[in-house]
Amino acid sequence: MLNKLRLSTAIVGSLAGLGLSAAVAQTTVSGNINIGFIATSTDNTVKDGSWSSMTKETQINLATKGKLNNGMDYAAGFSIENDGPDTGATGTHAEGNYIEISSGATTLTLGADRIQNGDVHFTNAVGVGYIGQDGLGAGAAAGTSASSISIFPRHGSIYQFFGAGVVQTVGKGKLSAYYVPNMTTTLLNDIGNDATAAGANNTSGARKGSAYEIGYRGDLGVSGLQAKAFMTSGDRIDMQTSANKEVKTRNLGLAYTTGAVTLSAEKITTEGVQGGFLGSATNLTEELDGKAVGIAYAASKDLSLGLTYAKADSNHATSVDTEKTVIASIGYSLGAVAVKASYADVSDFQGVNGNDGKQFRLLMLTNF
Repeated sequence: MLNKLRLSTAIVGSLAGLGLSAAVAQTTVSGNINIGFIATSTDNTVKDGSWSSMTKETQINLATKGKLNNGMDYAAGFSIENDGPDTGATGTHAEGNYIEISSGATTLTLGADRIQNGDVHFTNAVGVGYIGQDGLGAGAAAGTSASSISIFPRHGSIYQFFGAGVVQTVGKGKLSAYYVPNMTTTLLNDIGNDATAAGANNTSGARKGSAYEIGYRGDLGVSGLQAKAFMTSGDRIDMQTSANKEVKTRNLGLAYTTGAVTLSAEKITTEGVQGGFLGSATNLTEELDGKAVGIAYAASKDLSLGLTYAKADSNHATSVDTEKTVIASIGYSLGAVAVKASYADVSDFQGVNGNDGKQFRLLMLTNF
């Protein structure tokens, strides 16, 4: 309690010089720790081999909410995330930063990694991670990236870039619109210190230009239904031609729960691939098309089973076959700790004939 009082006093003192007044607020600290194991095996005509590794993700969230002196609601917060590949700058500057002001059913939000988005695969509800499996046949074919990411589109959303958006509650669903002035990076210029043209036009390659996203999440007025529909469009610079290239993503999904069974389907398409899943980061002509169906069964209040089938196609020159993925998953709750396991069988990975592999993932997670 003493620490909280000292913190409140410091905030009031800092706001006094700006002519701001402190409002009654509720501040919370939460987080999660996820530790897992991944084992991959490839036995094909492209690249043989196997590898295994531990995986992890940790995150701390600080959030506050309350009333403004005009009666409106506000919320603000930020997160410090440290995943396996994250650097300190990315984890501390771009994760869950936001300030929101709400009036009735309308919310204005500024920040990153906050507004509703389509970054979820309905059809892999029980499984670990996304549908696309990482690290199978790395560097298997000419033109493929070293990280060897599946061609099944992840989400294509721009929610992780800093921008401004509005969310409108409609019935039991929410409509949203989000605008990002610059997609160069998830980092920002410091206020009043180094806001320069060079910082705004980071040399990170194709990620240049503005973008917008329009989306919906809700039940469409049907009990037991979940729906997502997102459209994203933005400009990037093709470093091969120095010309602007529009990149577009369409993300649609439905999941319906009746009793202990959930049936789901989704379709995600990307034109002008954001970052180049199969080719290089400067190849903005690639188009991806992913479709998936899934079924989940709640065997008990603690045990869930899931099965996912997905296929994806690319128009990249090295992609000649349809990538197919089957994922069998199990999840078990121990109360404060949950355990999830997934086994994926992938054929023609990245659209390359005979590039097959299998991947097992185990995850233990807890929130606080």
